[in-house]
Amino acid sequence: MAIVKKLAFAPLFLIFFGFLIYSLIPLLSSYDFIFSFSLNNLIQLMIIAALLTVSGLFFAVFVTLAADWKLILPVNLLAALLPLFFLETALALVFSVVILVGLLLTFLALESSLKSYLTFKPEVLLGPAIRRLAILLTMAFCLVFFLSINKIISQSGFQIPDSLIDTTLKMVPLESSGEDTQLTQLPNIAPEQLELLKKNPELVRQSGLDPSILDSLSSPKSSKKPQNFTQELVKQTVKDQIQNLIKPYINFIPAGLTLLLFFTVLSLVSFINLLIYPLLWITFFILEKTGFVKFTVEQRPVKKLVV
Repeated sequence: MAIVKKLAFAPLFLIFFGFLIYSLIPLLSSYDFIFSFSLNNLIQLMIIAALLTVSGLFFAVFVTLAADWKLILPVNLLAALLPLFFLETALALVFSVVILVGLLLTFLALESSLKSYLTFKPEVLLGPAIRRLAILLTMAFCLVFFLSINKIISQSGFQIPDSLIDTTLKMVPLESSGEDTQLTQLPNIAPEQLELLKKNPELVRQSGLDPSILDSLSSPKSSKKPQNFTQELVKQTVKDQIQNLIKPYINFIPAGLTLLLFFTVLSLVSFINLLIYPLLWITFFILEKTGFVKFTVEQRPVKKLVV
């Protein structure tokens, strides 16, 4: 019966940790979500931050109840092997090693605290360990994210997401007076002239336009409103300028994206960590009331100097 109690929280930790790894995998295939300001993206990151906290909570409670490295080490190994089921071998091995190191460091620090405390206060003993594990797991994920995104950018290059350009243009409304009037007064271009311009894109560039505009003019969908056409033109121009601006720093972009992701997730984790103390109190309150654990009060002799 004692062994069952010591391992009771191990399945809970592994289940929530598995959900955490599964939730992180889609973020490794693209960097667009970092530039997205949508509500769905925020909810996804909040779920990941919550899973980080809950996984740390169950791991800390499991270590506290087990208090035996022979039981804790196999569970750590099982948790570290979970990325092998979701990732390619190279990234999975890196992720597994860093996860195992993080779990072992948290276990050793928590074990030291549990051997030296005088009064058992879960929020004081387990709270720092949970926060530390959440930070270590975030660092492990960001390391794997850096390796994955660095490979993607080295193979396909870096492209500013259209969602970021659209959001920026929405914040800066275009004036629709002179420019739109000029566009409405543009004469229709014959198909022969369009073909000639496509064969001589330098003529279009000399006019300060992108040759790709010719495709939109020759398309049946080119019956856009002047304002929409202007927005597309400005969007392409801004995107090209930004791409040219960041091109010399392309090698530093993966590191920059990784730091941005790390501080974003860490800030969300810090916010959710405010719930650690009430969760720990409720957890051990229920364990005590159900008879799952017991607390004993000890009286120790104190030696004092009297002159």
